[in-house]
Amino acid sequence: MVPAVARAQVADVSGSYTVYHEAPTRTNMTVLTPAADLTVRPTDWLTIKGGYEADVVSGASIAVKAGPAYAANNPGADVVTAASVTDLRHSPRGGFALKKGDVTFLANYTFSTENDYKSNSFNVGARTEIFEHNTQLEMSYARNFDSVCDRVQGANDAPSKFRALEDSNGCFTDDPLRTTRAIGVDGYQGSWSQAWSPVFVTQLVYTAQLQNGFLSNPYRSIIVGQGQRAQEHHPDDRARHSLALRANVFVRGLRLAIRFGGRAYTDSWGVKSGTGDLEVEKIFFENLRLTGVGRFYKQSGALFFSDDYTGGDPPLGPKGQYFTGDRELSPFFSILAGLRLGYGVTAREKKYLGFIQGLRVGISGNVQFFHYEDFTLGGEQIGAARAFLFGLSGGASF
Repeated sequence: MVPAVARAQVADVSGSYTVYHEAPTRTNMTVLTPAADLTVRPTDWLTIKGGYEADVVSGASIAVKAGPAYAANNPGADVVTAASVTDLRHSPRGGFALKKGDVTFLANYTFSTENDYKSNSFNVGARTEIFEHNTQLEMSYARNFDSVCDRVQGANDAPSKFRALEDSNGCFTDDPLRTTRAIGVDGYQGSWSQAWSPVFVTQLVYTAQLQNGFLSNPYRSIIVGQGQRAQEHHPDDRARHSLALRANVFVRGLRLAIRFGGRAYTDSWGVKSGTGDLEVEKIFFENLRLTGVGRFYKQSGALFFSDDYTGGDPPLGPKGQYFTGDRELSPFFSILAGLRLGYGVTAREKKYLGFIQGLRVGISGNVQFFHYEDFTLGGEQIGAARAFLFGLSGGASF
């Protein structure tokens, strides 16, 4: 979005602040995310990175999910409860890259902590450039060691008897009513980037991920059976695969960059999705760029998804031993549109203030609309489901 940083730079400082607001029926969630990063290149072969990010979350979430059949047979019952949510996530990160000729080795670590969730994640990778730097190949591996707080359940209770976590009080302490569940995530990725000409570049990316552990929302209850509330129950294992193809075309006469791509996804829970995206970037002059973005996403539901686990036979009723109130596991599609504006300047002969090589600022705004085909709240469709994302960013190189 802004001109490339000069090769002679020693350090780069950047910061951003994003505001996300989601407003489907009965819930309103706001997330504020400040972030800062520092990149230092003391030599041509070593790059060191460090950063910090926080999420400040407030709003409401669905604590008890019920479907049409239960709502119809229990008029006036409190079948959908919106629970208040207030949380703060801290996430410092760091990493380095070692470059030897056309080969670069990378390693990164991120720690994240919040009231009811802790995460330790690292990734390592290697990248090489061949065929006169027109071809780039990269492989990486990532591993997460996560912990989530949960309520202690009865030793002899079946999942249909489990009770949801009331709140985060006592999490990660010796509270006898709290316990910790483990989540492990292994991620693998390979990519091939190819410059076919000075104005046409493509990238093919394959990603695989294996999740194991407590993959449910500990706070969410589902109405099952004869009005019984049970904590959401997901399978302990999930294998995920995706393949993405992207292309970038630069139209010199119009000073226009066009980026488009598609992504196909499938997993062991039966969710299948497709994504198409388009970006058009106009370069007004060297330092000012305006980008329009658009994205369409559509997915199927999980094999065990039901809008009403008291509704009798499938497709509305129970679908085996698992049950969920997560709308992200239901069939739906979404449409996103937005704009980004970026401005940057680079010192040609004399540095700004004697030490600044370059400056850049950016602003962005996106709106996303959702349509849930089968998911309802107490039998009522989610109307006008939408989310807004605004961002400010800035940086300086020295």
